[in-house]
Amino acid sequence: MAQNQVRQQSKKARSRAGRPARRRSSRRPGIVFIGICLTLFGILLIYNLYQIQIVDHAVNAEKAAAQHYRTVVEQPKRGHIYDRNGVELAGTTYIHQIGVTPKDVYSITKKMSSDEIAGGIASALNISDDLVVEALAQKDASYIQIKKDATRDEAQALREFRLLNNIGGIRIDTEARRYYTNGMLASQLIGFCRYDQDQLIGQLGVELQYNDVLTGQPGYTYVETDNYDSKGVLPFSAPTSLRAQNGDNIVLNIDINIQKIAQVELERAIKLYDITSGGQVIVMDPHDGAVLAMASWPFFASEDPTACPEERDPESWNDQESEAIEYLSAEVWRNAAISDAYEPGSTMKSITTAIALEEALLHEQQEVVCKPYQLFNWTISCAKAGGHGSETLEMGFWRSCNPVFAKLASDIGIDRFYTYIRSFGLMHQTGIDLPGEGVGMIHESPTELDMATFSFGESSTVTPIQLATAYSAFANGGKLVRPSVVKSITQSEGELVQNIKPETIRQVISERTATRVKELMKGVVLYGTGSSAYVEGYQLAGKTSTSTDDFGDHTLSFAAIAPSDQPEIVVLVILDKPTDKNLTSKAAAVTCGQIVSQILEYLGTERIYSESDVSTLTALRPVPNVEGLTYKEAMRLLSAQGFIAEAADEAMGEATLVQYQWPSEGTELHSKGLVVLYPVTTPDEPVVRVPDFRGRTIHECLRMAADVSLNIRVDGSCLGLVVQQSPQPSTGQTAEQPGLTEPTDTDETDETEGTETPSDNDVEDETEPDNNEPEYLKPGDWVIVTFEAVEEIIDQTEDGT
Repeated sequence: MAQNQVRQQSKKARSRAGRPARRRSSRRPGIVFIGICLTLFGILLIYNLYQIQIVDHAVNAEKAAAQHYRTVVEQPKRGHIYDRNGVELAGTTYIHQIGVTPKDVYSITKKMSSDEIAGGIASALNISDDLVVEALAQKDASYIQIKKDATRDEAQALREFRLLNNIGGIRIDTEARRYYTNGMLASQLIGFCRYDQDQLIGQLGVELQYNDVLTGQPGYTYVETDNYDSKGVLPFSAPTSLRAQNGDNIVLNIDINIQKIAQVELERAIKLYDITSGGQVIVMDPHDGAVLAMASWPFFASEDPTACPEERDPESWNDQESEAIEYLSAEVWRNAAISDAYEPGSTMKSITTAIALEEALLHEQQEVVCKPYQLFNWTISCAKAGGHGSETLEMGFWRSCNPVFAKLASDIGIDRFYTYIRSFGLMHQTGIDLPGEGVGMIHESPTELDMATFSFGESSTVTPIQLATAYSAFANGGKLVRPSVVKSITQSEGELVQNIKPETIRQVISERTATRVKELMKGVVLYGTGSSAYVEGYQLAGKTSTSTDDFGDHTLSFAAIAPSDQPEIVVLVILDKPTDKNLTSKAAAVTCGQIVSQILEYLGTERIYSESDVSTLTALRPVPNVEGLTYKEAMRLLSAQGFIAEAADEAMGEATLVQYQWPSEGTELHSKGLVVLYPVTTPDEPVVRVPDFRGRTIHECLRMAADVSLNIRVDGSCLGLVVQQSPQPSTGQTAEQPGLTEPTDTDETDETEGTETPSDNDVEDETEPDNNEPEYLKPGDWVIVTFEAVEEIIDQTEDGT
């Protein structure tokens, strides 16, 4: 029994002793597995550490730096654009857009409530507290704009408030804006900008051509930042920076006053003659190629280039539509004066004549025949049925006889003719410093018929700038010069960087030939087809042109050199496709004459009047009756008879009926007299103050009168200066009389200069109007002026009379 118990206890002991051994045996594979995992993890960890610390060190360092540092780009200020006289045409200003991330707007260093922060922001930006409080309450919003166009002072005040109180979550975005002072003047030439990628980028004209010069070089600052969304610069950090270099300024050859003259007269012609496809005017200095004015209709404003054009319906205009942008690009923004090609018509006859004279094929008085000229199956005829018959080359030029020049081209020969055409610059771009210059289409392998028709400007095309440049050779002694828009480049501080030097490309014809052609063109204005361009006191040389396309539409043009003896300007006027197909180049000639007259007067060129000029200026003609006609019909009738029409009400449209005119029918006025048209039968009371015309020349009087809608009537000769007028000037309208008296020293002489003081009965105060004369006149009224030669005035002054 005892033995059995011992055995059982022994078995139990062995059983207990064996169990732990079996448990240790079952855990051994787990330990191995864990060991393997730890080993693999260690290897992977080492690999990743190697990859991060060694292989990808540069990439990760850059990412870390990006979280802790940032590069701040400082955009340079875009340069200004000035006209040749220093008048600013384009400049740059800045606007500041202010926004907040509401959840991040708090001070980390000072105990400021949300309301206090809102009050500080509102005070800096000059806006209401409620607006800021409402914005800051929207904690879920990632960004809320609270002011769109903050001023520089407001933005600076906000920066100081933010820095002083260490407030995050406030964002100040500064955006450059281009401003223009030119209105609609020279917009195709100046161009405009768009804001893209934090900078202004030129899109057209000078802004595009000289974009790199105007833009400058950006600057960079590498700074340590905080962890707020605003990414503010940490205080006491030491940023590394490279300062931006502002763009240089561009000084143009354009004179904005001459540009205004060109555009005003072009617009007047477009509307008066109902021109359907636009027009161009180019004014150049023929000696150095400087472009003084360049205008293309329709006009637009650089300040707002996508605004609805005048000829489109504002109600349906949407400047965001692709159709609108396409129209603007094709019809409005395009600088047709350099990009569009047209048939030059009879203005080519000057070049054909120059070739013949240079090659000594004939002279001005040599007899030629104007009759239908048969060339293959093509008959070239004169505008006069049957032609003019036998005439001199001079007469053929004045009369613009096509057969004469077709025969002349035949005598020149194809090779020689087109060699000169190339030399005049008509077969390649001029190289003007503007984008988008086009080139005309001239046959590469011309036939004799091609040459014959091109001799008088048909069947081949040139651009306006090509023709104006070619005509400059007649004015400067036969040299082809490169046209230029930019005069100089200056630094932002005004220091000169570069003067754009005039470039003479080649001598095309001799000085003698250029002078001979110029004399022929002078005869066109005096005796021929260009008489409508005649300007009293200035001698013009010019050539008319009417070219016709395949659809029977006309292009009217006139090219002029003025003054003809000592040229200062070359002017080209083009009017494309008038509605009236019977309209002649007279329209372009009249427009050109008006432009030349105003420009030369502005430049201070002295007028030298001939007896014919005096007769023209003093001649009177009766005003026709235009009551009952539409405003457009009245304008055209008055213009055809040498008068100028003016609407009394700006609201008058072309179809508005004229109910009243002043001066009335039969009233005699001088050429270019003003007739005011009213849409009502009872006009308002007189409102025009009478200017003081004394001491002025006839053309100064005409300009002053036109400025206030009055007429001038000359009593006697128009030479000299005005010494008397009726009615007398309105009170306060006394004008200076330059050149009549020398300034006196008030310390040495009194008002009477030592003479006996006259009594009230001896002399009348000329500065006060006669009590019996009107203080005011109504538009269209006239002032009678009396002139005396300057020599007589000086003699009378010296005699004390």
